[in-house]
Amino acid sequence: MFMSKIKLFSIFLLTILFIFLVIYINSLSFKLKNFLKTQDAEIELAVIKENKIWVFGDKKQPLLSVFKYCVALKVLNKLEKEDISLDATITVKENMIDKDLYSPMLKKYTYYPFKISIRELLEYMISESDNNACDILINYIGGIDNLNNFLQDIGFRDIEILSNEKEMNSDISKQYLNKACPKDIVNLMKSVREGEILSPESKIFLDKIMINTKTGENKLKAGLPADVIIGHKTGSSSRTSDGIKIADNDAGYIILPDGDVYYIAVMIKDSKMSDEDNAKVISEVSQIVYEYFTVLMQ
Repeated sequence: MFMSKIKLFSIFLLTILFIFLVIYINSLSFKLKNFLKTQDAEIELAVIKENKIWVFGDKKQPLLSVFKYCVALKVLNKLEKEDISLDATITVKENMIDKDLYSPMLKKYTYYPFKISIRELLEYMISESDNNACDILINYIGGIDNLNNFLQDIGFRDIEILSNEKEMNSDISKQYLNKACPKDIVNLMKSVREGEILSPESKIFLDKIMINTKTGENKLKAGLPADVIIGHKTGSSSRTSDGIKIADNDAGYIILPDGDVYYIAVMIKDSKMSDEDNAKVISEVSQIVYEYFTVLMQ
């Protein structure tokens, strides 16, 4: 009788351990850790859904064009505070443009000076990652210091913005200066989208231009079904003389079929891999996370 009880108790313990093992193996933490172990690059990422956050890495990573999201927040904040319309215009003179920068805007605006609405500048900056549009808007908000002060005021002191696009283009080392942890970026995006940092009207507009993002089709978006809505901002650096890619990033939010939303940021630093392989890493992370929330959590 005694031995039978011991045997039953042992079976019970083994069953409990097996259940916990199955749960752990199917957890998002296990799946992402297991994937990251196979990658030959410095990869950090964060995912947040409702009140739960998954964090892999706590070092600040170069943001590259992801920092344009912060610029957009400050511009929209300024418009709200000063009661300025998105359709207000800025006169752009030739000395405000750096023709060496990536700038789809200049395909349309070929003569100087030209007038362009703040709405259109924001669309170019976020949806097409236009670098001249970014620097024009940084000047419009009063410079980098005002941007950092804004981020501090809304509670994000650990996001550092120190350089504009022209400076980063002229000195590759400055591409390391704008930096943040992925967890701070996803927390910022969640706070903006679900909180009161911006007005409902500004949030609707920001959603629109992020969903219309044309860059990074092979990053987060590639890991999702074609009909899933994603709003995101990408970032991609130059390569050093040794062929090192300073950063390849993508950060944004995904709306699940049931209407729930999660936020994700994947940042790759100092990669020896090709741009295509960097993008593949980001898309595979995106796929793992999406499948976890849509299949394993059901």
